[in-house]
Amino acid sequence: MKMETVTTGSPVKPRRRLPPRGVLILGAALAVGAGGYAYIHAAKASATTDNAYVKTDVTIVAPRVRGHVAQVLVGDNQPVKAGQVLVRLDPEEYAARVAAAEGDVALADAAVASAEAALVRLGSEEAMAVAEVREAETGIRAADAEANRARADWARYDALLKTGYAPRRDADRIQTQAVAAAAAADRTRASLAVSRSQAAATASRRGELVAAVAQARAQRQKALAALELARQDRQHVDVKAPVSGVVGDRQANVGDYVQPGSRLLVVNPLDRLYITANFKETQTARMLNGQAATVKVDALPGVTLKARVESFAPGTGSEFALLPFEPGVGNFTKIVQRVPVRLRFDPGQPEVARLRPGLSAKVTVALDGA
Repeated sequence: MKMETVTTGSPVKPRRRLPPRGVLILGAALAVGAGGYAYIHAAKASATTDNAYVKTDVTIVAPRVRGHVAQVLVGDNQPVKAGQVLVRLDPEEYAARVAAAEGDVALADAAVASAEAALVRLGSEEAMAVAEVREAETGIRAADAEANRARADWARYDALLKTGYAPRRDADRIQTQAVAAAAAADRTRASLAVSRSQAAATASRRGELVAAVAQARAQRQKALAALELARQDRQHVDVKAPVSGVVGDRQANVGDYVQPGSRLLVVNPLDRLYITANFKETQTARMLNGQAATVKVDALPGVTLKARVESFAPGTGSEFALLPFEPGVGNFTKIVQRVPVRLRFDPGQPEVARLRPGLSAKVTVALDGA
């Protein structure tokens, strides 16, 4: 009788199928994930940052001369026009300097007149010296003629004296006249030499006097320049507004002693406002000059202003910080840098007049084209 062995195995479990609802949920999740991935890696149509502020080119007003503040003619937050006097310094010292400079100019004018008169007088002396030389030359000719006549008379009387036809007394007189005429001729020649020497000496002074005139005129120009500087300093006691705008940060008070370049106040030209937006470096790849932008300022809720990209800073913000970023020192941690971008407001927006420098803003730049 055969015995049959029956092997009993584990029961086979049926495979579970994902219900249709689960398939739909899984498909939706995959679609959302793929869409999110595509959105993250797709090129953005715009770039937005809230690290943006209203700016203007603030003008610092400082004196060009030192002195005590005599008057402060403007108050805080007061609108001013270009050329308007803001602060007046004590002018007493500079008025005295102008008077002293005017006196120096008068002295210089007198020195020029004196030097020119000396030069004119030298011309007269030169003419006189030439006349004296000519007179001496004429005198020499006359003296030579007289000496020749005297020698001829002496020769005749000497011959008569030898024959006994002339008395000795007359012969001696004629001889004396001949000697005197020869001496007079020599004296005239000596006078000519003296006159020529005096003429040469007079002519040699011309260069000295011409130099003296040039020096006096140079001193006069120097005095005139000093007078002009003194007048400028007197004018600079009135500290004027270099541009139109609104006064702010007023530090000047009556009685203060100020030095040239010391800060008195600032003028904010509110008609030249612009936006400085600090975009991440990864946001500027497709950003170009002229691209349109929208600006929302926290101080003007509900108002959207229009602007355009005007320029990019020549470096990131860290490059111009007081303590620049030094990645080559110590451990390195990569930090996304920000690039300052300047945007100008489109004209014809009255709300821009309500803005003030320093206000926070949110900027969105359209990257689809300029």
